[in-house]
Amino acid sequence: MRSKELLAGIAFIFGVVTSAGGQTPLQFDAATIKLDQRGPGERGMKGGPGTKMPGRVTWRKVWLRDLVATALDVDPSNVSGPEWISRNGAQLYAFAATMPVETTKHDFELMLQGFLMEQFRIKLHHEPRMFPAYELVVAPGGAKLKNSADPNAPDNPVWTANDKIGSDGFPVFSGHGKRLAPMPGFRGRFQALTMPEFAEFLINWVTPQADRTPYVLDKTAGVYDFTLKFDEGDRAIVLGPAAQSAPGARNETEPGSGLPNIFKALERQLGLKLVKVKDIPKDTIVIDQAERIPVGN
Repeated sequence: MRSKELLAGIAFIFGVVTSAGGQTPLQFDAATIKLDQRGPGERGMKGGPGTKMPGRVTWRKVWLRDLVATALDVDPSNVSGPEWISRNGAQLYAFAATMPVETTKHDFELMLQGFLMEQFRIKLHHEPRMFPAYELVVAPGGAKLKNSADPNAPDNPVWTANDKIGSDGFPVFSGHGKRLAPMPGFRGRFQALTMPEFAEFLINWVTPQADRTPYVLDKTAGVYDFTLKFDEGDRAIVLGPAAQSAPGARNETEPGSGLPNIFKALERQLGLKLVKVKDIPKDTIVIDQAERIPVGN
């Protein structure tokens, strides 16, 4: 964990959320968080420091784990706790806040820390844990990747249910980013994507245990345009003896959509391979206690 993240975590644990001078507590001009529902509709965070709407943030259909991870500037996989705080739980939230337009990213994080502490009465601690890890490498026979037509393409807006799907079943969009279309299974289009970005995406699809998301370590290089078809049901597969008893685990040779699982799809379609390597130690933020319904509701 970087020193800034560690300091932010300490501040969060003890409720010490102040300005850089250490005098005035940092707070949003206004902020609300409410229970949200699953289902269709736009999700993801919009606005905030560094965007075209620096004085306002909205975030729909978000888990508490992701809110805490944003507040502490860590990857969501480094936050664990009760099952309901993450994607395995049913509880989602809608968050909105306003702030001065000159608010920095760091000050936004401090504001969010204080707000979450107040609304959810969170108690947490730091704890080192071992995380599964994979290396993303080029498979025998070489990579099947095409250099990006526009490696410096601008970012795309957040995906919505209105995004167009092409005749090939893949999402249609321009610029840098990724889109998935369930048909069933998933058909994903990746444009102007670096391999570290793709490795980060793969974290979501090779999860042996709900509270220990694997790390995918990129061992390739380049910026590429590509598509990938795979069966999403294999995200619960565990590589090893625990596979048979893992909740929701499915037979690796019998994906329900008829598409290959993520491991086979990578090798067959992209000439890449995920190789299991030794677990790696990572600092984890463990939520010991939190109110499920925010105080303001």
